[in-house]
Amino acid sequence: MSTIPNSFPAYLSLFKLTLRQLFLGRRGLLMLLGCLLPLIIALIFRFTVRSTSSVNSFIPNLTFIYYGFLTNLCAIFYGSAIVSDEIDGRGLTFLQMRPIQKPLLLLTKFAAYIIGAVVLISVSHLLLTGIMQTHPKLKERLTVLGMSFLYTGSLTLGLLTYGSFAVLLSVRFKNPVLWGLLFVLGWERLTSIPAMPMGIKRVGLTHYLMTLFPDFKLHANMLSDLLGDKPPTTWIAFLVICVLTAGAMWLAIRIFQEREYL
Repeated sequence: MSTIPNSFPAYLSLFKLTLRQLFLGRRGLLMLLGCLLPLIIALIFRFTVRSTSSVNSFIPNLTFIYYGFLTNLCAIFYGSAIVSDEIDGRGLTFLQMRPIQKPLLLLTKFAAYIIGAVVLISVSHLLLTGIMQTHPKLKERLTVLGMSFLYTGSLTLGLLTYGSFAVLLSVRFKNPVLWGLLFVLGWERLTSIPAMPMGIKRVGLTHYLMTLFPDFKLHANMLSDLLGDKPPTTWIAFLVICVLTAGAMWLAIRIFQEREYL
């Protein structure tokens, strides 16, 4: 019991250090640019487009296409860096000599990744919504504002799920970013092809995450093409995402505990 209060400052320091490593370096600049790009697009769109239908479908479609892609890349690049950067920099050897348990070490670094990524993406999306709120052709302004929080929740699930798989790849394989990109841009894109049989669609994370994505003013058939004719119900999709995320994280912790990083 006496080790808990003594070790808490170590976890807090690790949390702060991970935030600085992930979001204040070159990766952080790349993430910031990725979050600024849709704001620039929104500003250009705000002063050039006057079509009512285009204005009201702009946020849903940009969120679906751009922020979904940004979430996948963020999860792979940052989730894999949680462990791989420490291994490459020999920092993990030093951390293992501190009063820090291995499972909590991994979970603390994962928490720093999640909080940092969610803050950046959610602030970016709220600013995007704020820019579009000034457009005179926008309808249902309060609904659109509320949808921004639902979008953030859906994107957060993506960060959690893909991030946990990225951590699993980082503790199991060398070059986890490469494996992660092959998974996200290869297998996940393959399972989301409209003509793909339902049996293959159901073994992709995208199938369940898109089931939980808000269907609000999206272009016709955008979700149905991904999900097929018989998508799972919302509660089943949420349960599958929770089980897969927890399972990937548990397996990552198990492997991380058993391996020796010298």
